[in-house]
Amino acid sequence: MSHDSMVDPEQFKVILLATDGSEFSAGVERVGIDMATQHGSQLIVLRLLMAEPGTDAAIVEEQDASLNVERIHTLCQEKGLKSSVLLRPAKDPSQGILAVAKEVGAQLLIIGRRGRRGMAKFMVGDATAKIIEKAECSVLVVPRLFSYWTNGVLLAVDPELAEGDEVAHGAFALAQKGGLPLTILTVAGDDASDRPEVNQTVNRLVAKAKMAQIDADGLVQDGVVNDAILEVARQRSCDIIVCEPRDRSMIDRLFNVNPLIHLIGKAHCPVLVMQGGAETA
Repeated sequence: MSHDSMVDPEQFKVILLATDGSEFSAGVERVGIDMATQHGSQLIVLRLLMAEPGTDAAIVEEQDASLNVERIHTLCQEKGLKSSVLLRPAKDPSQGILAVAKEVGAQLLIIGRRGRRGMAKFMVGDATAKIIEKAECSVLVVPRLFSYWTNGVLLAVDPELAEGDEVAHGAFALAQKGGLPLTILTVAGDDASDRPEVNQTVNRLVAKAKMAQIDADGLVQDGVVNDAILEVARQRSCDIIVCEPRDRSMIDRLFNVNPLIHLIGKAHCPVLVMQGGAETA
């Protein structure tokens, strides 16, 4: 097995960038272009049209949307990046974005943390929260003021992460392409008997990362999962967090709480939620 085979070159082959043309999409647009350029991806730029068709508002919105996506398309051309643009009518932003992601076969969907509708639960826009919960592809959530990651990647893994998990594979691809250090973090539970297995998981992933010539090290910490992830990201100056979707507890579901949304809302940097799939080895 070659070193390069440890990282899937097709990991982010098709990227869908969803913008609403507002200030909250500025970071999305910058990151989408830079990431597609670095990974040699096909970039599809999507702008939904929310106004009632046939109205004056719809005409103005379409004109604004056309200028927005064409500006992004021009930036892509200047970088020699393969890109295309889509304008699609939609009544619901989350449903519209998810439908297009499925239609174009997106492997990665890049969206903003908040939308035009202002404050929503846990500082994450309602449409963004719905997309994270329902997307069939991986989702990268980008804060408004963020550019591209240049310092380090933090991979937050579940202690029971299976061999060959796609989550680790995504983090490996980001670290290798960017030449960035990778921190692999697991937050241990209260059961001390699980600690050897947790250490083994982290050590295995560190070894696989090093085989791909990635500068990686591992950490096992106690505490509240989100708090530990955010603290390690700050301490190590990691500017992207990679994690997997989490199964919500019965209590979380009862009170309509998603801990992953809390993490994304509090993070100073983009959070990539990787969907499972292909093996890493």
